[in-house]
Amino acid sequence: MSSHERAMMLISLASANITEGDATQALQALKESEEIDNSIPETYYLYSLAYHLKNEQPLAIQSARKAIELRPTYSKAKNTLGKLLLDQGQYAEAEKYLKEAVSDLLFDEAYLAKANLGILYYKQMKYDKAVPYLTQALREGGNTTCVAAYYRGQIYLDKNQYEYALADFTRASKNSCARITEAHLAKGQTLIRMKKYDQARAKMLEIEQLFPLTDASEKAAQYLKEIP
Repeated sequence: MSSHERAMMLISLASANITEGDATQALQALKESEEIDNSIPETYYLYSLAYHLKNEQPLAIQSARKAIELRPTYSKAKNTLGKLLLDQGQYAEAEKYLKEAVSDLLFDEAYLAKANLGILYYKQMKYDKAVPYLTQALREGGNTTCVAAYYRGQIYLDKNQYEYALADFTRASKNSCARITEAHLAKGQTLIRMKKYDQARAKMLEIEQLFPLTDASEKAAQYLKEIP
């Protein structure tokens, strides 16, 4: 194999490692790939994911920036960088990269950037901007963007639109989002505000069974004491 082919093989290995949650093996493969050829943007994109898995956010951000520097049209890396910056509260710069990713008509995962952009506007309390992006993300990404349903549900809940909120929290507590305890609790809270006390009680008991010995379980137990 040529040097480039060996580097790409190591990148594929690193990608598989990340999928399996093995950041250490991924970093080892990426280091070898980088030593062979340090001009491949995918190397640094995967570095950012591996460092994120290890909770090394500054290194993750630095790597995502490097990937974009090598390929200025790399929308996948722009979405990742935008999400990393969003998590750090750097909203202005996060918005820049997410909007660039969203506007790329050739980016087949633009729905992820739309979800992240909607979450960004939610955190800034710009609900009128957040809802359209969250809705587009849910329409285009389906269950892969179910977290967007949680944030849209929070907006509906704030606006006392309980039926819409309940539908979103139900969606946000299923499939790939089934382990998001906040969505389960939010559904229970919505049922309480709708005065559907029997359903709310059943939901809080379910949370205690699904997530024992967690903060969510403790909160559910507290809600159970307060339900009329």
